[in-house]
Amino acid sequence: MSTTQTSLRELLRGVGTLNAAVQVSKDQDKKSSAAGKRKGRAPLRQKAGHKDLLDALFDRITPFYLADASGELVITSKAFRDISPSLYEADGVLASTDETPDSLLALIEQVDGTRENLKQTDTVSIAGKKRHYLSEHFCVFDEKNNVVGFGGIYEDVTPVARANSKAGEMERWLCDVIRSSSDWVWSVDHNFNLTFVSPRITEAIGVPSQSLTGRHFFTLGTFDEKGGVELTREDMVEHRPFRDHALAMEAAEGGIRQVMISGVPVFDESSGRFVGYRGTGTDVTRQFDAEQSATRANAELAQTLGELRQRNSDLALALEQSQVADKAKIDFLAMMSHELRTPLNCIIGFSDAATQKIHGPLKESYVEYFKNIHKAGTHLLEIINDILDTANIEAGNVTIDPLPMRVADLVEEAANMVEPKIGDKRKIVTKKGKVVDTDLLVLADRLRAKQILVNLLGNALKFTPGEGQVGVDVALGSTGLVDISVWDTGIGIPEGELKQVFNPFYQVEKNILVREVEGAGLGLAISKQLAQLMKGDLNVESTVGKGTRFTLSLPRANPK
Repeated sequence: MSTTQTSLRELLRGVGTLNAAVQVSKDQDKKSSAAGKRKGRAPLRQKAGHKDLLDALFDRITPFYLADASGELVITSKAFRDISPSLYEADGVLASTDETPDSLLALIEQVDGTRENLKQTDTVSIAGKKRHYLSEHFCVFDEKNNVVGFGGIYEDVTPVARANSKAGEMERWLCDVIRSSSDWVWSVDHNFNLTFVSPRITEAIGVPSQSLTGRHFFTLGTFDEKGGVELTREDMVEHRPFRDHALAMEAAEGGIRQVMISGVPVFDESSGRFVGYRGTGTDVTRQFDAEQSATRANAELAQTLGELRQRNSDLALALEQSQVADKAKIDFLAMMSHELRTPLNCIIGFSDAATQKIHGPLKESYVEYFKNIHKAGTHLLEIINDILDTANIEAGNVTIDPLPMRVADLVEEAANMVEPKIGDKRKIVTKKGKVVDTDLLVLADRLRAKQILVNLLGNALKFTPGEGQVGVDVALGSTGLVDISVWDTGIGIPEGELKQVFNPFYQVEKNILVREVEGAGLGLAISKQLAQLMKGDLNVESTVGKGTRFTLSLPRANPK
């Protein structure tokens, strides 16, 4: 309550003498008028009575009311009459003799009961605008300390309320800015003892902000600047501003929280004296942990990369050694071709001449010996040729010369080459005296295609005992291919081994010491590779005990 209002309140407390003062004023007005007439002077203007002067005064000062001991309004200011309808829901504008509103009468009764002043805030709407008032309601006592009435004074605090509201908005705005740029704020005095820490620090370290007040700033944690300059006491003693210095703080639940601290020195505006620091703190624990994880991952990646480089180096060395070994193998096989095939051809030729008795008669026992020599030499030559073919294919030294040719001629030539292997109980099924009867043409290397068919027919004959049969079917295959299928009614191949038949050295009868069928197990692997080199393929279907079907697919040639 202002000094002016306090004086006004004291004036109202003595309002009990107001009627007497008014009566004295009237008597004085009469005497003055008579005296003026006796002196022969006319007044410059008619004088106003004291009541008129008081009414004029009350109409220009702050809102107030005065009620007698029964609570009936005696005097009200114009300002009070303007705001009272909104305050106390009275109809119209109050006059000095109006009935006291119930809500105001309740306030008067409360003051009368406690004999103590009652203060409260009120908000009214005047001409569509809100006004804020601080009111004080009190008892009026006479000289004997008896209650002779009640009064109330209203102070217009609208500017203060608006300023407080604006300040509140600004505070909320600043808080939003702080939250968007950092997690919490702090301040220290000139001794670097904490004077304020915002409550949000609790979210970071789990400690109430009030418990940190009074602690020295450097007891919050440990400054550890990674790759930069560490914040020291000397920096703050010399009043240097700082930004984004790493502070490791211990959390209440355990663990370390990484916080980025920034601060600026504060000086007294009038004296320039240093009064402390203010700053912010931002929790970057997740970012720090992510960076640590990334650093560890990078280190592990670098280590793995180093190991991979070493392995690549080792592999490159192994590859170089393998290439050297392959070259040595090819050179060795070439030497074998010259050193073994030449004498083998002689052995085969001489044994063949002996069995035919070209140089004269021989005993039958010797003829049988020469036949066995011829058979063994031929078998050994086939093995050597297969090994040489495998090596040449792997080395990329096989040349394919595709030409158009009749499938029927190709199959007949292959069948004629295996004819000596056909026993009395095994035969190749023919149609009209021919193995196949077709006019289809294929585009293939004649020597290699015939090599494949000879190998397939030979295997079919090997694995078809007794009265079994071997045959050849020809049909159009998938787009642009001709399928030449060699089938038999032999022992068949187990389903689990079908994918292995084209592996080098695979044998249907695996035990090399007891198997009855001769061969190194390279024929099918060589045949599939040769088929693929001719832009075809070789596939197999088989059922144990019922037989096997190998299908050679070769590109179809357009007939001339």
